[in-house]
Amino acid sequence: MPTRIIFPEKGRVALQNYELPDTGPGEIKVRTRYSLMSIGTESIVLNQKYDPGTHFAKMFSFPQLQTGVQAVAEVEELGRDVSEFKVGDHIYMRKAHRSHQVLAAKDCSPIPRSIDLKSACWAGLAKTAYRAAWAGRFEPGQHLLIIGAGPVGQMAIRWAAIAGADSIAVVDLSPARLGHAKSGGATHIFNSDIAQCVDDLKAINGGSGPSIVVDVTGNPAVLKHALAAAARFGKVILLGDTGYPSKQCLSSDVMTKGLTIQATHDSHDRDGWTQRRIDRLFFGLVQRGQFDLSGLITHEFFPGECEQAYALANEQGERVMGILFNWGDPNDARPFS
Repeated sequence: MPTRIIFPEKGRVALQNYELPDTGPGEIKVRTRYSLMSIGTESIVLNQKYDPGTHFAKMFSFPQLQTGVQAVAEVEELGRDVSEFKVGDHIYMRKAHRSHQVLAAKDCSPIPRSIDLKSACWAGLAKTAYRAAWAGRFEPGQHLLIIGAGPVGQMAIRWAAIAGADSIAVVDLSPARLGHAKSGGATHIFNSDIAQCVDDLKAINGGSGPSIVVDVTGNPAVLKHALAAAARFGKVILLGDTGYPSKQCLSSDVMTKGLTIQATHDSHDRDGWTQRRIDRLFFGLVQRGQFDLSGLITHEFFPGECEQAYALANEQGERVMGILFNWGDPNDARPFS
């Protein structure tokens, strides 16, 4: 019977059986191979770390039956009028942690056969980070600062490196995460709280500071330090989605330096940059070896071990990067964790 990971109540995780609907016109039935935890968002939802009235409060409640947003699967059945896929194809989908799905074929992206399926799971977070690359117009000549080297931050670093930015500074408290950042193209790393290294960051770009600052943390206290670090007439991009927006505070830097603040969100399809288009770009870069994902999956669990997986994300975030759920045969060799 199909199974799914749910949050029955605040702070609790469970694996639950559920009924799968029939495959309708324009739909496909798929069997999930792997799903990747979106650690930041899922931790916020599981632990209810958001204020009433925020979009988190409007979108999520308990029991929460949709607990993930990225997975790869194999097509098992085609509905009427589906011609772009065939049984056995591998697809990427923005769907929850479930063993099976029935979904519209148009909402899936084909995965080239040459791409490792575990690597393909990063397409969703790569898309989220691409929103910052689009908003900041990442390109040569720019000096970037990325605050937060978690999974989305790692994707932003790689987009910046591919774009040819002159410098990519990264701030994070975890040495392990900074190691991944350096592998992904970071040119300057700061193992520090952002508040303690603002002066050092200003030395970048000939003393002018970073022209683009991307806050990926979701920590409301970070904004004022991001503003302090940014160069005159620079741009601060909010990519990390905080559950406490009322605690984010502007500073006089906005006015005195003429700063631009731009929020970006996974749902912001602009200039034709849809999920499918970004997936196609991402998969092409991965195929050509330009988007390095090596070592980013640090932990792997079977769905029945979901309580352990979320406990790890909650309690040892500094040593976690990618947490993958393996939906294969439980008799397979046990994945690493």
